[in-house]
Amino acid sequence: MAEIAAFGEPLIGFYHVKEKGKSNSYFQMTIGGDTSNVVLQLAKLGYSTKYITKLGKDYFGENILRKWKEWNVDCSNVIIDSNHSTGVYFAIFDDKGNHQFIYKRENSAAANYTVEDAKKVNLEGVKVFHFSGITQAISKSSLETSFYFAEKCKSKGISISYDLNYRKLLWSKDYFSSVASYAIKKYADVVTLNLEEAEILRISGNPEKTVKEILNYGPRIVALKLGKDGCIVGGQSGKIIYGQPRKIEVIDTVGAGDAFTAGVISGVLEGREIEEIVNYANLIASMVCMSVGSTEGQPTKNNLKNFFKTWR
Repeated sequence: MAEIAAFGEPLIGFYHVKEKGKSNSYFQMTIGGDTSNVVLQLAKLGYSTKYITKLGKDYFGENILRKWKEWNVDCSNVIIDSNHSTGVYFAIFDDKGNHQFIYKRENSAAANYTVEDAKKVNLEGVKVFHFSGITQAISKSSLETSFYFAEKCKSKGISISYDLNYRKLLWSKDYFSSVASYAIKKYADVVTLNLEEAEILRISGNPEKTVKEILNYGPRIVALKLGKDGCIVGGQSGKIIYGQPRKIEVIDTVGAGDAFTAGVISGVLEGREIEEIVNYANLIASMVCMSVGSTEGQPTKNNLKNFFKTWR
């Protein structure tokens, strides 16, 4: 039985790679999708995980499924859809290292997941259920299904992790604000977000004040991602801790936020203190930034121990 289940949209990503000092370039294929990244990271940390989605009956879907199974992710609730394709995205970097994303995901297999599909899912043994704003934004049926799962988890006493993950290409700020506010207030036990998302929720001010305001919505844990400035994590105990960024050579930041979320979920599962959650989640996110792609740099528990000798 899986400790952690996630619902969402897996993607195949193609990253444009240009070697230093050379004129030639190529695209590197990887597995992506925010909630899939979270599940993969948790699986690499040794947790039992389950992923819930639809994949296209195509080469990309087969690759995603193979990667999940390689890390022992439970795929028994992954539906193979012959009528729709697996979503794809391209990540192109400019000379300054900034990303430009091109998505080919409209009407994807994952976007066609329905409440009727969800009714067949067994959540027995699950301790944490994770979904995101992207999960909700890709289609009406995915939005409806996210709330079906949230309601079911609440009735079973399963903790709910919600990462806002706003994407302006998928929905308007007003629509996002309404949906995200409702999801946090009614269902979320663990919330991860960034300052832009807080502003869309009409919460402004310093980061600590932002965390306090989100905590007033009801979640047990709120983790605010500050990018290169680190993070702030707070709990209902009233303790709010700032985590300083680690000094590393940043290669690519894609997937770092998802790895951070995985670290927070891990800390909640283990009953760690806020200080430990901050350090652990920050460390995991930092390691992901040292490789190209959202999952290539994801560490195992042994990787973490070797990288950070003081971690116990």
